[in-house]
Amino acid sequence: MKKNLAKIKAAEPARINLSFDLMVEIFFLAMIFITPVIFDRRLGIVFSGTKIAWLRGLMVMTLSIWAIKLVVTGKHRFVRTPLDWPVISYLFSATIATIASVHFYTSFTGFYGRFEGLSTWYVFGLLFFVTINYVRSFEQLKRIIITVVSAATLMSIYGVIQRQELDPYMWGGVVTWLRVIGTIGQPNFQAAYILMAFFLALILFLEKRKRNVEIDWFQQLPPLGYFVFGQMAFIVMIYSLEAQNVLLWYFGWGLITAAALLFAYTYEKLHPLILEILLGISMILIYVCLLYTQSRGGYIGFFVGAVLFAIVAGRNWIFGSWKKISLLGILILVISAFTMLSPGYSPLERFTSEIKVKSTEQEQTQSQETAGGQLELSGAAGSRGETWKSAFKIIADYPVFGIGPEVLKMVFPRYETELFRYKEAFHVKQDRCHNETFDVPVTKGMVTFFIYLWLLFVVFKTGFAKLKKANEQQKLMLAGLLAGIVAYLVQNQFSFGVVAITSLFWVMWGMVMVLGEESDTETHPIAAEDIRSLDWKDIPWLPMAAIAIAAVFLVYISFLSFRSDIYFKSGKTNLEARNLPGATEELSKSLKVFPFEGNTISHLGITYLNQGKADDAINVLKYGTLVDPYNADNFYMLCKVFMNLYDRGMKAALPESDRYADNALKIDPYYAEVYEAKGMIYEREGKVAEAENMYERSFHVNPFQPGPIQKIKELSQKLGQTEKAKKIFGEAAARFPTNIELFKVMESYK
Repeated sequence: MKKNLAKIKAAEPARINLSFDLMVEIFFLAMIFITPVIFDRRLGIVFSGTKIAWLRGLMVMTLSIWAIKLVVTGKHRFVRTPLDWPVISYLFSATIATIASVHFYTSFTGFYGRFEGLSTWYVFGLLFFVTINYVRSFEQLKRIIITVVSAATLMSIYGVIQRQELDPYMWGGVVTWLRVIGTIGQPNFQAAYILMAFFLALILFLEKRKRNVEIDWFQQLPPLGYFVFGQMAFIVMIYSLEAQNVLLWYFGWGLITAAALLFAYTYEKLHPLILEILLGISMILIYVCLLYTQSRGGYIGFFVGAVLFAIVAGRNWIFGSWKKISLLGILILVISAFTMLSPGYSPLERFTSEIKVKSTEQEQTQSQETAGGQLELSGAAGSRGETWKSAFKIIADYPVFGIGPEVLKMVFPRYETELFRYKEAFHVKQDRCHNETFDVPVTKGMVTFFIYLWLLFVVFKTGFAKLKKANEQQKLMLAGLLAGIVAYLVQNQFSFGVVAITSLFWVMWGMVMVLGEESDTETHPIAAEDIRSLDWKDIPWLPMAAIAIAAVFLVYISFLSFRSDIYFKSGKTNLEARNLPGATEELSKSLKVFPFEGNTISHLGITYLNQGKADDAINVLKYGTLVDPYNADNFYMLCKVFMNLYDRGMKAALPESDRYADNALKIDPYYAEVYEAKGMIYEREGKVAEAENMYERSFHVNPFQPGPIQKIKELSQKLGQTEKAKKIFGEAAARFPTNIELFKVMESYK
């Protein structure tokens, strides 16, 4: 009998059990966790370059599983929500804006450093649709939240490390012990993410749970271990691994991500008291990190979000959880007061330091462009005001579909206000409006802007409509979601979104749509047949092979810019170290991997110039003008190269030099160095008056350049216009009393 049973079992075909929905959920949670935290120091764009590559790669894998599910099961009931058409309309309008863009390629792929072209907006849209199609239960929503909390805690711990000057890395740009950048790379971006995470964490912190008298410590160890391991593993990684330890670095991220996902699936096994303590510690760390970013927009967003949370949650939650809220509030007040006592680290101090009251004497010495009222905004606050003025002009010229996503840097110099370069820095090319209200209509047009308003209206309308029939747990979650969305929107009136934070923002829209619908089998069908027992012979291998090949190809494409940037950073480092052959080799490798990156092309041109290889430099820079026709730097360098060729005896080179200078000024009319080059060209042509005029224009654009100052003095003497030069220098010296070069030239006239 036993032998017969064994024969029957042996004759049965091998079967495999699959749960497509579970696999999609795992990849989805992995995207949510890894996107804000991962970085790779081998890249030039350490943060966003790494994040977008992995987000795209993981999204491809997620869609592949979805496609395989469709092939194997033969069906998928797509979930419908009120936000579907607004999201589709927004993406469609952004597509038209990309097609009509001043530079289609950049608008589609995204420019170097941000990577938020149309292809990335499609990824955000897919995140939304994955959310509404695969998040079908309240428990899944909470798993998303706990995953975000794990990521935000890791980011906040790293922020505290930076603030205490214990960071093992030397980051460029912002001084991290003054304003922490976390794992996102910029204080305002860090603030935006942890701001949303705080209100999501507040949901789980206030949630009511049944309390057992005794704590089963054996049961607590696994989930606690997963959470602690993820945080500790990150600290060990940053202190023990070098950038070249690639396999160990990504193996570490794999372990950290696995730990975060295991915690997401087991955190409910924690005793309620332990879970609340863990969440409370995380929220305090998040709030401390928010203060350490010194993000004024983030701080305002926090208080606006807190008010909305209290209103939406209602008195039952606020008064019913008064002990937790009181303890959290007291800790926040104490931490805030302690921080405010240190003026150098206070966001309020930073804000007031950029508001100045001008004296009457100062107003009289200022030009008409810089004077205008008693209050003057300086620093970032002042430059943003000037940026917004420029935005109005761009919208007026491109009202329907804007200039195109990601191309503001190409267009902004032609709309730059006279005052902008004094508020920000000379020759800064603004790449975002630092205000989402302006950024959307500028880059995607008024049509997309109104769709965006419609989209946000539907999010809040749906959220508030659900409050009427929501139970207490759902009402609490709606309060956290809507508060996080509002806090982000408020913060983004002073900043803008990047991959790490915009991705979560779109997921939260989907969470609002899903909440309260999990029991509605018509709109959110729970796929009981999802877990399938399949015969290997029944699997459609040919379609699955096609899906696999397409997935491999798309993942390969997703990492092209990533791989190219590794070579670029190596080449740039060699260039700065004056290892010119090494720089040439690495930059050339970068272009072989990804031949359409204008930044790499410009640096390779500079490398050839430093090597004295004029012909190679000309070829590379001309190629750069085709790939990136709005980069005035390439035209300026070509202008200088041909000027040098003229000086070596090539008479036909001077007209070429002049032509490239004119092209550069068409792109960027505030390029002081190009006006100086034009002056040099006129001097070579013997046109002294025209040359002096160009040097004056160069000085007007940037009065801190020593070359034009000396040339104005020299040529004005030849033209018999010394008094005119003295007047120019005198007016500038009154406006810029710290300009040493002006002080020297004024002294020479005495």
